[in-house]
Amino acid sequence: MKEKHAWSHDEIRDIPIGTLVRFVSAPPRFSGEAPRDPGSNLLSTVGIVLSGGMPDGHGWGGLFSIHSNEHDECISFYGDFLEVIE
Repeated sequence: MKEKHAWSHDEIRDIPIGTLVRFVSAPPRFSGEAPRDPGSNLLSTVGIVLSGGMPDGHGWGGLFSIHSNEHDECISFYGDFLEVIE
């Protein structure tokens, strides 16, 4: 039987296309681990969801295609690192 850890994020986040998001640190995966940083060049920057909700191999909230406004490029990123801006 596969053990399910407390850090498992099996569900794909529901973030619709066109949503404005901010790149944030993701929660730790296990006790004692620090929050996971999306990278200093992305932390706190803003993007727009172009597509997504695709399954990812890690269970980190799904894989999304994001247009990074700060860097004027399209990148793929995990949902655990995205915060919806309302």
